[in-house]
Order: sequence, then C-alpha cells, then structure tokens
Amino acid sequence: MAIELTAEKRTEFGKERCKKLRARNILPGNLYGGDFKEPVAIQLELNHNELVIKRNGKRAEYVLNFEGKTIPVRIEEIRYEPVMKAFKHLDFVVKS
Repeated sequence: MAIELTAEKRTEFGKERCKKLRARNILPGNLYGGDFKEPVAIQLELNHNELVIKRNGKRAEYVLNFEGKTIPVRIEEIRYEPVMKAFKHLDFVVKS
C-alpha cells in the first residue's frame, strides 16, 4: 500500500522566500514528469511529511495528493540542512 502525502502549488520562489516557508513549517519541493511538461513548484507541510518519509524511507511507495489528483510518485532527491539534517527541499518524479 502506498503512503499518502499532500501537496499544493507553491507561489513563493527564491532562496530567501523558501527559507521563510520553512520557518512557517512548509517544505518546498518540485514535481517532475507524467502529464506535467514543465516542473511544478509544490509545497508540503514540513514536520508531518518529514517524519513520514524518515520513518518509511526514500524508496517506499508514495502517492501525492495534488490538485484533486492522486499521483504515484517516487522521491528523486532530498536536500538536507547540513548541521541538523532537517529537510530543506524535496524532488518528486511521477511514476510511469
């Protein structure tokens, strides 16, 4: 059974704005592939999703609830804060 994550479209971009998002418990990310011709900037709730991913691992089966669709994804990359090892950014790829 796939693990469910919920994301929404992100409207704030740039290093400083992403830093402010994380301060508000929001994790920035990107979604690639599938029906999306261009990468889509997304955001997820930080604490809950970080815990779920750390508990289940990067290679677990995930589905992303995004814009009313359930999209099967895999985690392509997790970027970490270097000292505390907290998540800074996630990249998802739609599974074909």
